[in-house]
Amino acid sequence: MAQEKPETQTGLDNRRHRRRSVLWPAKLTVGKHSVSCQIWNLSLGGARVRVDLPLKEGSEITLTVSDRGDIPAHVAWTHESSLGVAFDVPEDHIRKMFSDRLHVLGLDEE
Repeated sequence: MAQEKPETQTGLDNRRHRRRSVLWPAKLTVGKHSVSCQIWNLSLGGARVRVDLPLKEGSEITLTVSDRGDIPAHVAWTHESSLGVAFDVPEDHIRKMFSDRLHVLGLDEE
């Protein structure tokens, strides 16, 4: 019997990580172009971002969070001016970036 492929983690219904609502300014970079954006929610594996830039699923991006640094990522889904962003770095990298905020964000127990 053939094995079924595991579900991808790009859809809304199959998230691995708890998300927390935030409203943070950030910068999204695609190639040589950068635009301002807002992070609406955050998890150890990704974020929901509002940006006035049409991007395709799979686009490679960098999400820059003020005073935190750059997060290599890709677009997992799009809906109007919202993007689902999947981080292309290990969870430990995100934990370190937000180490002083993990408890406040409720992400310290994952």
